[in-house]
Amino acid sequence: MRGLTLTRNLANIARIHQLLGERGWPRICLLGSSMGGGSALWYCALHPDAVLAGLHLAPALDLDAGLLAWAGPERARRWQETGTLAFRNELVACDLGWELIEDLRRHPTSALVERYRTPALLLQGQRDATVPWRGVADFAARAAGPVELHLFADGDHRLLDRKQRLWDLMIDFLRARGLA
Repeated sequence: MRGLTLTRNLANIARIHQLLGERGWPRICLLGSSMGGGSALWYCALHPDAVLAGLHLAPALDLDAGLLAWAGPERARRWQETGTLAFRNELVACDLGWELIEDLRRHPTSALVERYRTPALLLQGQRDATVPWRGVADFAARAAGPVELHLFADGDHRLLDRKQRLWDLMIDFLRARGLA
């Protein structure tokens, strides 16, 4: 996780996409959650002809601002100076490199909004303490592509208590586009 960046995530998606293409599947659907959802949105925007649809749970948009707010001014300053910050939440404990922030700044959400064209389903909890739902709703409203948003008033970041409903929404979304 020390070397985690959006650019690295995009390269990882590209490699899997290449392997799938070599096996006869040049066009794909992407499913991502949190930073994986944000990465998948960016991949869709950068490769609109190669991705049929995106299915994203709580996609992390403006992740740099969220991480810096979480760290606070003093820890963010030390993070930049030392290059590393210990990150811990209920899911993970790891060191994050400052390169993550620098790389995320090269990928502003405003540019994603302008470039985005792929059909997408966004699933977002309004009680998500990690990814602010208003940012996801704003992206859905402003993106040029066909983006469908489902907000869950009592949903948290992971939406684990409604897996079947999420799968049903995803299958319905894909079927409506002739993809399932």
